[in-house]
Amino acid sequence: MYCRTHERPCCRKCIVETHKECPDIDNLEDVIQNVKTSNAFHDIEETLVEVAENLKKISQHQQKNLLNLKEKRKQIEKEIQKTRTTINNHLDKLQGDLIKQLNSIEETQNSKICQLLSSLEQREKEITKYQQNLASIKQHASDLQIFLSLKQIEQDININDKFLQSVVEGEELKQCHLEYRTNIAIQDIMSNIKSFGEVQIETKPCDIVLSRKKTTQAQIMVPNVQTRSIENIKLEMHKTEVATEGRYVYGCCLIPDGRMAFTYYNYCKVSVFSDKGSKDFEVKMPCDVYDILYISKDDTLAVTSGGSSQHCIFIINVERKQITKTITLDSYIYGIALRENELIYYNKGIRMINLSDESSTQIVRDEMPSNCYIATFRNQIYHTNSETHAVTCYDQQGKPQWTFKRAAF
Repeated sequence: MYCRTHERPCCRKCIVETHKECPDIDNLEDVIQNVKTSNAFHDIEETLVEVAENLKKISQHQQKNLLNLKEKRKQIEKEIQKTRTTINNHLDKLQGDLIKQLNSIEETQNSKICQLLSSLEQREKEITKYQQNLASIKQHASDLQIFLSLKQIEQDININDKFLQSVVEGEELKQCHLEYRTNIAIQDIMSNIKSFGEVQIETKPCDIVLSRKKTTQAQIMVPNVQTRSIENIKLEMHKTEVATEGRYVYGCCLIPDGRMAFTYYNYCKVSVFSDKGSKDFEVKMPCDVYDILYISKDDTLAVTSGGSSQHCIFIINVERKQITKTITLDSYIYGIALRENELIYYNKGIRMINLSDESSTQIVRDEMPSNCYIATFRNQIYHTNSETHAVTCYDQQGKPQWTFKRAAF
C-alpha cells in the first residue's frame, strides 16, 4: 500500500497503527505503474540536469573570481611599484636640488675667501718691499733722503693699516661653517608612516541566475525587497532651504557628511554647502558645467561639461577644493552616474568609462537629445529624455526594459 498523504509505502500493520486517518491510501502496484514514463520521473531528471548546470555555473563563477583576484593582485602590485617609483624619483630630485644648493653655497663662500686672500697677499708683498727698501735706505741714503722716504712709507703703511682695520671690523673675517637641518617631514616618515598602504577585500552581491523549472529564474543572494507604490510615499522636509545664489542650477549631489554640491551651468562654477545651508567652498570651472556626482572611493566630485566645447569630465578633490584630473572625451557630456569604479554618462548614447585606465565602453547606441540625465539602481540604468518626456530603463547590456512617459516633467 502507499499513503499519498505522507508520500511513503506502508504495510497493513502501518495502516492500522499510523495511517488509520489518512484518506488517500492506494495500492502500491497502481502507484508504481508506468513510473519510468511518469511526469514525476521526468521532473526528477530535469531537476538533476538543472542542479548540475547550477553547480557548473557556480564553479565557473568561482574560477572567474580566482582569475579576477590574480589579475587584481598584479594590478595592485603595479600600483604599489608605481607609487614607490614616484616617491623614489621625488626623493632623488629633492636630494639633487639640495646637493646643488650645497655646492653653490660652498662655491660662493670659497670665492669670497679666495678674493680676500688674494688682496692680503698683494698687501703682504707691498710690506715686504717696504722692508727691503727701508734696509737699503738705512745703509746708503743721507739723513734728508731717509727723512723724506719715511714720510712716504708712513703714509702707505697707514693705508694698509686702515685696510686691515676695515677687514677686522667687517664681515670678511667671520668664520663660515656649513650646517644641515633635515626637514621635519622627512624625519617623520619613519615614525609616522607605518605602512605602504592597506589591502582590503570588497564583497559584491553574486549575480548568478540559477535555472528553475517551476520558478523560471531566481537570483541568489539578493534580498527580497517588498515593493512600495510611489503613490503612498510621503515626503518630509529634513533640511533647511539652501540659497543657491543664482539660476541655472543643473546638477546636485549629496556628500556623506551631509554637505551638498551644486553645478551652475552658465556661471562656470561648482558650489558646496554645509548641511545647515551655508556655503562651504566654491570651485571656478574652466567652462560650463552640467551634472555632478560624488565618488566615495577617493572623496572626489565628478562634473560634466554639458554643451561646452571642452567635452570633459572634471574630477574635483573635495579636501583640496580644486580640480585634480580632467578626462577629455569626443562629444558633449550631460548626465552622469557611478557604478563601482566606472562612470556611466550620456555621450552619443550611453557610455561607460573606467576610472582606473579611462577605457570606455558603449552601452546604448540610440540617438538621444541633449540635456539628459543618467541614474543607476542595482543592475539597471535609467535615462531621461527631455524631448519625449520619458524615462527609459536599460539592463547592463543596454537593452530597454521599460519606458515611462508623461505629458511633461
